[in-house]
Amino acid sequence: MFNLTDSHLHTSFSWDASQTIDEVINKAKAENVGHITISEHLDFHPEHKQNHTKFNYSGYTKAIEKARAGFPCLMKGFEAGEPHIFKREYEEYIKGKDIDFIMGSLHMVGEYTPVYEEYFQQYKDIKSAYTAYFEEVYKLASYGNFDVLGHLNLVHRRGVQFLPEYSYEMFKSEIDDILKALISKGAGIEINTSGFRYHGGDMLPGIDVVKAYIKLGGNIITVGSDSHYVKDTFFGLIRAYEALDKAGIKEITVFKNRKPVKVPIK
Repeated sequence: MFNLTDSHLHTSFSWDASQTIDEVINKAKAENVGHITISEHLDFHPEHKQNHTKFNYSGYTKAIEKARAGFPCLMKGFEAGEPHIFKREYEEYIKGKDIDFIMGSLHMVGEYTPVYEEYFQQYKDIKSAYTAYFEEVYKLASYGNFDVLGHLNLVHRRGVQFLPEYSYEMFKSEIDDILKALISKGAGIEINTSGFRYHGGDMLPGIDVVKAYIKLGGNIITVGSDSHYVKDTFFGLIRAYEALDKAGIKEITVFKNRKPVKVPIK
């Protein structure tokens, strides 16, 4: 039996999620997920509908503290969007806050998000859409100041419709540069299982990128379902753990007080 963890969960404190912390905990108990980290969206663009100035941090903290009484391995985190672009706002916001985990993620490249088709329609050459995405992820990784990079190849979750032949080898140079930058900053990678719910049918990134990260010297790997609704919570965790186990990976990382804690896969 696997020692399941999920370090990427959104609740109703995030603008695009509906599940409650209690619902997540109840499902964790039912499905034997031993460590969970709520990672609410933390965005900084001034026109974002719920940027950092509108986030209910006090309410979030109180809800975590209350829920932790019934589930001690509950951690409080953030998924920070584009912190490398909004350095001043990001660094000022997290200063002095009691946070267990911060994931750095790229959801926007310029004015478009690769979550939707409109992003890809900008480019005459679809590979250029991927390259532009990875170039921006490299900037994020080079900035660091977070614990783990979220969904390294998010671009492929929608991009698989346009570039089904995508592979790690196709963008090896760009991806390896990202991995090296993360390792130099002491940051890890996330295995995001939301990819199993979409067209690509694989985790983000795939096991080949995980192996490359380890070969380059990385040793911080988290797993997360990136759920916003109860129906998606913990979806794909077991498949991801099976892939990691088959690859010979013995430990998964969770974070407490911004420090990595190793959890044996089995």
